Amino acid sequence: MPRKLLLALCTAMVLTFSVSADAQELRYRDEPISLDQMGEYADIRFSKENFETVTNGMAEKQVLSLLGKPQDLRKEQRRHGRWTVHYHYPEGHVVNFKNGLVVGKEKN
Repeated sequence: MPRKLLLALCTAMVLTFSVSADAQELRYRDEPISLDQMGEYADIRFSKENFETVTNGMAEKQVLSLLGKPQDLRKEQRRHGRWTVHYHYPEGHVVNFKNGLVVGKEKN
């Protein structure tokens, strides 16, 4: 097997493991981040441009770093310790999370 191909395969395996480990940690967390725990993101201003860059699979802290602390959030506990969370931003912008990762966004 050529050396470059082997290196690329090894890198892909390491990256896959890292993402899986992060997703696993988020999936089994006791409870999602609360508004009270988002103080460090309070000075980040929401922008529609940053909202457009939010993609499925992003973690809560990644979204908070882009959009700042939401105006409100709604969380629902699911079976097996899993959570669905909705971050509400100005002008009806909402980011939806499942098990700590973005699964969609909408503008109401």
